[in-house]
Amino acid sequence: MLLNGFDEKELRRRAREALKAGVIPRDRPRGLWGGNGAGDRCPVCGHAIDPSEMELEVEFAIAEVSLQGVREFHLHLPCFAAWEFARSGVD
Repeated sequence: MLLNGFDEKELRRRAREALKAGVIPRDRPRGLWGGNGAGDRCPVCGHAIDPSEMELEVEFAIAEVSLQGVREFHLHLPCFAAWEFARSGVD
């Protein structure tokens, strides 16, 4: 499947790079919700998620005591799958 011109192999490569650069955590999310895109940029492919597209909102707890709270990311469905493979070490 192509997303914004990227095939699955390229999305997985981008997901590995996003993890390596610390753009998105490797941790298991504490929450996950789906819905229509909100226009936010996907941390894997870098493209905005259009309201006509489905997105997954992934929420993480912030571990640092001084920064307690949550971080959330919005991902395209194929980008979420690529991130799951990358964080699990599946290539």
